[in-house]
Amino acid sequence: MDSIAHFYREINSGFLNKSCGQGFEISYLAEYDDNDQPLFRKFVQYTPENHEKIKKMMDGDDCMEFFIHETDLIKYYKNFRVKTLSEALKNGEPPKQVLKSAYLLNEQIIKEYFENIGSSRILRTLEDLIAVIQDCLAQGQLEFIDVFLITKKDFHSYTHSTNTGMYCMALANKLKMKPEAVREIGLGGMLFSIGKKSIPYELLQKEGQLSPEDFQVIRKIPSATKKILNDMKCYSDNILKMAVEHRERFDGTGYPFQLKGEKISLFARVVSIMDVFGALTALRVNRKALTPFAAVNEMKNNMTGHFDTRILVNFIKILADAAAAKVAPQKADLAKTGAKRAAASH
Repeated sequence: MDSIAHFYREINSGFLNKSCGQGFEISYLAEYDDNDQPLFRKFVQYTPENHEKIKKMMDGDDCMEFFIHETDLIKYYKNFRVKTLSEALKNGEPPKQVLKSAYLLNEQIIKEYFENIGSSRILRTLEDLIAVIQDCLAQGQLEFIDVFLITKKDFHSYTHSTNTGMYCMALANKLKMKPEAVREIGLGGMLFSIGKKSIPYELLQKEGQLSPEDFQVIRKIPSATKKILNDMKCYSDNILKMAVEHRERFDGTGYPFQLKGEKISLFARVVSIMDVFGALTALRVNRKALTPFAAVNEMKNNMTGHFDTRILVNFIKILADAAAAKVAPQKADLAKTGAKRAAASH
């Protein structure tokens, strides 16, 4: 059972935002009990009205550590941060700009789960945020490559989960899936490997060939993820299948059940492609990040049997069409420039 410490996240005065309409309790680490467990005490009740006073108090005490409880943190993200992004979009802020802010917030929420907070409740905040992301994609008529360009390319578990979910949404949107399906596959893409939290970080970052013992630990990620999501009792069967089937291969050589072809759920077949694409385009210790086209070429030519070819080919076509659309105006501009120069020379 998690100790109470796992439900507190350390904050500093920079966390405070006077635009936040809600109050919350700021606690401090008072002492440790006989079992060496931390005991938290109320420091002050924060409200926007006393923002400056509390900020000064926090800045003035270098010896004290300050904390917010998970319950208040969830309200802060859901009722303030996500709501602010939604209102910005409604008020005419460019969709691509809102999408970038939504991406960073999404990453922060998943990071809270992996690194700061013990409970999986924080992940429920993603549902409202995904609706904002979907609106950005639709209103901005954004291409997959637009989404790719705003994502970070490191390989932290929380970044990879965020990227995978965003890529799933962007692809589903271009494949003309229904709006509910776009949201569902995006959420599943963000949650598909949260079971990594139970795996030693050093193993996740290990380069080179995994030992048989290492691989047996890694193989537990799908079942660990499904258990977490099952315990939350709020996610669809599609999302659960994305978690447990994303390591299956189209030719039946994957794990954990060696499912083959269309016996693997559609959403799982999509997330398996986005998972590998995200991994190949991220920077690793022993190799550079691949470009999008280099990554899909690697997947198409050197990972035969891993993926549903129809989905992969559609994905490649979407990338190619977007690239062609961006090149066409540049060629037109060059042609106009050349024509003007030719006319001037005469």
